Amino acid sequence: MTPGSTSLFVITVGFASSLLLSSSSAFHINPISPSRQRRCSVYASTSSSAENQSQDMDDINARLTKLGLELPPAGAPKANYQLLHRDGDLLYLSGHLPMKADGTLVVGACAPKEIADTSDTYLTTEQGYEAAQHCALNLLSTLQSYLVSQGSDLSNVSKVIKLFGIVRSHSDFIEQHLVMNGASDVIGEVLGKEVGGSHARSAIGTNTLPLGIAVEVEMIAKIKSSALF
Repeated sequence: MTPGSTSLFVITVGFASSLLLSSSSAFHINPISPSRQRRCSVYASTSSSAENQSQDMDDINARLTKLGLELPPAGAPKANYQLLHRDGDLLYLSGHLPMKADGTLVVGACAPKEIADTSDTYLTTEQGYEAAQHCALNLLSTLQSYLVSQGSDLSNVSKVIKLFGIVRSHSDFIEQHLVMNGASDVIGEVLGKEVGGSHARSAIGTNTLPLGIAVEVEMIAKIKSSALF
């Protein structure tokens, strides 16, 4: 560094700073206050959230149409309990029945194919799978009904946490997990893999279920924190 260079550097920086201040004044650039920044941020977040919600619900409806499925009317509890209980951002759904759109129930017990094929009282694994699909549609219907009542919809489900399935079974039937794929597949296909298709799950067999139904399925779901109401 040559003698006097330090002074030249200070003068140059000072000149640049003066120029910037002068330019700022000329263009009237006013800083945004923290409170205004927060308001802008909230507005942008709300607008984006509403737009994404609409797009997501359109996607869900499109998937239902593509699959040839339709959510049935929301049902009512069959005894002294609630279909859905909310705790913060978690929604706990009671066991749902395999009720078809016409209101009839899928009844019977699942049995090995060689037994089911020779008796009208038993169901094959494939028929059990279809019964579990009906359970899933009824679960989604209850979810949608509740969320709509809160000014929201299925697009605000952030994750299906867990399904618990009970399959009415012949003593020799061991494919409860394949029956429960019916519920898992419907929820994953309708809500999308990331939201509905990566849940934990249990599937057990029992010798009887209420009303003689073939399958009963429970659900735990989480809603988006931005959609808490």
